[in-house]
Amino acid sequence: MLRHLGRCFVHLAVAVAGIVTVAFFLMRAIPGDPAAYMLGDYATADALARLRGQLGLDRSVLEQYALFVARAVRGDLGSSVVTGQAALTEILDSLPASAALAVLGLLIAILIGVPLGIASAVRQGTWLDVAIMLAALAGISFPVFWLGLAAILILSHGLDLFPALGSSGSEDLLTRLHHLALPALVLGFSVSAYIARLTRSAMLEVLGQDYVRVARAMGIPERRILYKLALRNALIPILAVIGVTFAWSLGNAILIEVVFSRPGLGSTLLKAILARDYQLVQAGVLILATAVVVTNTVLDVVYGVIDPRLRSG
Repeated sequence: MLRHLGRCFVHLAVAVAGIVTVAFFLMRAIPGDPAAYMLGDYATADALARLRGQLGLDRSVLEQYALFVARAVRGDLGSSVVTGQAALTEILDSLPASAALAVLGLLIAILIGVPLGIASAVRQGTWLDVAIMLAALAGISFPVFWLGLAAILILSHGLDLFPALGSSGSEDLLTRLHHLALPALVLGFSVSAYIARLTRSAMLEVLGQDYVRVARAMGIPERRILYKLALRNALIPILAVIGVTFAWSLGNAILIEVVFSRPGLGSTLLKAILARDYQLVQAGVLILATAVVVTNTVLDVVYGVIDPRLRSG
């Protein structure tokens, strides 16, 4: 078990380092000068040179990367070139709103996707199976921002069931939940499509095993076979897809925040990218990558607890 935990944490560190490194160099490849953005169109060459020196932009990309890594190890991710605030603080301040949307959307996706996937597997080949898979295909095919716009048009403007825009954060809890409901439902529907399809595939594979046929021949009730044998053995791939879809959920939550004009990590990163705010984008990518990889690492540990074969692999 300790060896399994060690491998999980090594994979965590390598994955986070790789993602942040790729994001660092991709951000530097985007055309644009943060110093010119901050000083405006009428800045003099001397003023631009001084500001680039203050921001470290006059150094080579490799020198900037080495400096970034050295500071990141100490917990210093620099300051936003636009606001002047610590980049890590600014990202952490905007993270709770995005995390709440992502987690609620994922919970809705699990509550929708797992039961539908089980029902589709049990009723394979029937009209129910076809209807569920068509709905799942629609959820996968339509972009989440299109689903968000359609939900605003129908459920907000048409039926007046939900507010179309995000809350300011100063309202009471019930009002904030009301503003959160529609974005979470859109996110949940989109993510549930993947969970439903994977749950169906995992259940069908397990239901076709010999021990399930033997259990049925012995007269064991179908409900017990379904929940005690099939679902338990299909749990590992289902947990795997939930771990993967958490990253999908968090990424889509950022897009949905922009569609619904919600405050959070999405609006913060969008402004940072447009402003070429390197420090803020790097801090955001580091936090997002860490959250996603830690979640998948926790799930790897859970896999080892559920299936001892994985601990010795």
